Amino acid sequence: MNLYELAYGPLLFCAFSLFVTGLVMRFAFFVVSILRGRSKNDDNLSYIVALFGRAFFPFHSAIIRRPLYAGLRYSFHIWLLVVPIWLEGHIALWEESRFEWYWTALPEVWADRMTLGVIIIAGIFLIRRTFIPQIRQCSSPYEYVLIFIALLPFVSGYLFSHGNLDDITFFRNHLETIHTLSGEIFIVSVIFLFCRTKLNAKRCVGCAACETVCPTGTLHFEDENKFRNFYYRHYQCICCGSCVKICPEEAAELRHEIGFRRLFRVLSKEKIRSVPLSECLKCRTFFAPEPQVQRIGQIITDGNYQLCLRCRVTNYIDVIKRTAGTPRMCSPFSKSKALLKE
Repeated sequence: MNLYELAYGPLLFCAFSLFVTGLVMRFAFFVVSILRGRSKNDDNLSYIVALFGRAFFPFHSAIIRRPLYAGLRYSFHIWLLVVPIWLEGHIALWEESRFEWYWTALPEVWADRMTLGVIIIAGIFLIRRTFIPQIRQCSSPYEYVLIFIALLPFVSGYLFSHGNLDDITFFRNHLETIHTLSGEIFIVSVIFLFCRTKLNAKRCVGCAACETVCPTGTLHFEDENKFRNFYYRHYQCICCGSCVKICPEEAAELRHEIGFRRLFRVLSKEKIRSVPLSECLKCRTFFAPEPQVQRIGQIITDGNYQLCLRCRVTNYIDVIKRTAGTPRMCSPFSKSKALLKE
């Protein structure tokens, strides 16, 4: 059995089997995770909406901030799904298989335009991550690999179907095999691909605004000893982007990651951020995230910002008591009122 027969035989069957099994598992794990967190929300209807929204169409509310970029991302992911399913060549393979399935294919012109759209948008993503310093610093090697995994099946499929490299012997003989193998790698990687929330350590001040708007409770924090720790349950996340939209420091992000162990991490929580707490100058208790206190100190000159709420109130009460006994200046109105009485 040569590589071509292996790619179109056992490897293709294993890839689709893993894909279907993985999707069923992820959907089941998502339902279990959502139902487990139901007690934290009073409105059960919101969990039902979250369930179907997460499974079928994760709407990103941060689209308001960057509509052009969000539109490119939506188009990229939709075409990434539509083209492989409704491509005429792929449907023909299903029709020739033991299942003998057939459905209406996309017009060839549409399929070509969507394929080129995926390639162009993927190129834009690579350029952004390579040449824009802020994005490059936040990007991990995984994200470059993911773009390459998504891009290779479309590039190889387009070149193979149009015969652009038929003049080169190697590609004429092996391009179809390359396309098949890259497609199998792509559909298997989807099982372990997660879109998850990340908090940028250089920007996050620990204000916990993201936790207050999270509709499913997937984000929460706990003040433990000298630190405020943020925890995340990825199966509860519906990728709504509420945390991205509300974050005043633009520290919350939705990023794609491949995680093999994360697939089976159903009920456990993961620490994604740890922020040191600031110590009250008066009573020495830890009361607020240190980066947030420092940021407030850049705006407010009053030294009370370095005190906890109880000590701050005590200070204000003391000031009021000290000033209450001081004589007040008589206003012109009070003087005229006294003269009238005389």
